[in-house]
Amino acid sequence: MQQTQPHVIWINGAFGSGKTTAAKLLAQKVPGAVIVDPEEIGALLRPVLQPVVPVHDFQEWPAWRKLVASTLNAVLRELPEDSPMTIVVPQTVTVENYWSEITSDLDPSVRLTPVVLNIDLVEHRRRAEEDTEEPDALRWRLNNFPVFQQSAWLRRAFTDIDVSSLTQEQTVAAIRAVAFPPDPEAV
Repeated sequence: MQQTQPHVIWINGAFGSGKTTAAKLLAQKVPGAVIVDPEEIGALLRPVLQPVVPVHDFQEWPAWRKLVASTLNAVLRELPEDSPMTIVVPQTVTVENYWSEITSDLDPSVRLTPVVLNIDLVEHRRRAEEDTEEPDALRWRLNNFPVFQQSAWLRRAFTDIDVSSLTQEQTVAAIRAVAFPPDPEAV
C-alpha cells in the first residue's frame, strides 16, 4: 500500500475571519483528516506558565511554539499510513519569527499548505458582532484586527484567500483548491 505524504493545512487569518468554521468544514470533506487547534495547547500552558512567566498572548511562550510543532509531528505519526494523513490547523499567527520557529520544527517530510483568510474591515466587524459561538471574543477580535492587517509578511508566506464576499462553502472550496491542486499528469 502506498504511503501518503503527511500534510498540514494551516489556516491563518484575523480573529473572527472564519478559520475554525473553515477547518471544521474542510475536515469533513477530507475523510480521515483531523483538526489540531493550537489554542488548546495555549490553554494547557496558561495555568502552568502565566503565574510565573506572565504574557499577553500565549504565543509569546517559546514552549507553545515548540509544543505546536511537536504535537503536529506526533499526531501525524499516529495517523494510519493508508489514511489521508492530513491535519487542519486553524490558528492566527502574526509574528513572523513565531511562524518560522513552528515550521522549522516540523518534520521535513510534511507537506505544509499555509493559507491566510483575508477579510475587509466592514465584513470582519459584521462577522465578529454576529458570532454566537464566542460572543465574549468580540473586543479581542476587533482590537487585534489592525495587528493582523499590518503583518505584511503573511502575504509572502501564505496563499492569500480574500473571504470578504465568500460563503463558508466557497471559502472551503478555495482552501481545497490550494491544498489539493489538480494533478497535471492526470489531465
